[in-house]
Amino acid sequence: MSMTRGTNPEREAVKEYLQQYHDAKVKKRILEERHRTLSAELRDPGVGSTYRTMPTAKRQAREGGAVSLVYRISEVEDRIDQQREAMAKAVLHVMDMIDILPQNSMERTVVEMRHIDCRGWDKIAEALYMSRSRVFDYYNAALDTLLACKRTGKLVGEYMAGKEKNKRG
Repeated sequence: MSMTRGTNPEREAVKEYLQQYHDAKVKKRILEERHRTLSAELRDPGVGSTYRTMPTAKRQAREGGAVSLVYRISEVEDRIDQQREAMAKAVLHVMDMIDILPQNSMERTVVEMRHIDCRGWDKIAEALYMSRSRVFDYYNAALDTLLACKRTGKLVGEYMAGKEKNKRG
């Protein structure tokens, strides 16, 4: 659901910047689910797997065996650790930008709840005892404040340059 006032690339870039922690958190959740699935497969290879004294070539080629599964689990664990590091960096970046907003302002509270606590709009409105449209007003006011600050442009510029570098590299 978009609540921007027209399509403003700078505004969209700020929102994307603020969204980086949430995105990193989602990626970590996906990796953790993959880890759970692979671990469950290792613990319980499934129905129909009967004990055989001699392995069949067909099964070996298809599955790669338990060693392959252990390797994949280890690879996922490494990626989860990398994602935790990415989350730590992302939350610091987001908090750095949020620090531009006035302390104890409603705008800051809304942005923190959205981009640090990763709450949905309905949950934010409920927690703050206000309508969704009022929450959007505060959020848009926060974006306006951030866009008016030169530091925001610098932070977003560095972030976008890093993203572009990662795409190419």
